[in-house]
Amino acid sequence: MTLRIATVTAGLLVLAASALSAAPPHASYTPDQAWRGRLDYYRSCAECHGGALEGVFGPALAGGDDNLKYQSVKDVYTYAAAHMPHGDPESLPEGEYVDIMAFLMQAHGIRAGSRELTKTTIDADAPATMGGK
Repeated sequence: MTLRIATVTAGLLVLAASALSAAPPHASYTPDQAWRGRLDYYRSCAECHGGALEGVFGPALAGGDDNLKYQSVKDVYTYAAAHMPHGDPESLPEGEYVDIMAFLMQAHGIRAGSRELTKTTIDADAPATMGGK
């Protein structure tokens, strides 16, 4: 009986470990990267989206009135990189779009990590939403 319980327990541990290792890595950013993104945001986005992301001419990007929290990190990045800034889309270097994304993730309460956000990690983290899930 004890051997059977030990075998079942070991099997459950193996299943749990394989489920954890199969989970995609969560996109990470560093505090320094979010700071760079904040500066890029103020330079290229704040005129329309507001200094506090509250929305002015463009929609709010954080706070109670935004809908980014329901969007995936990848979808927000892809849209911004293809359509922003308004009137001059695709005009920023890829690194600035990525850094702005790190700033937006920070604004949505996604905690910083030890790795910088990259286009590759954004693509790998497709199911994660800006709401952190």
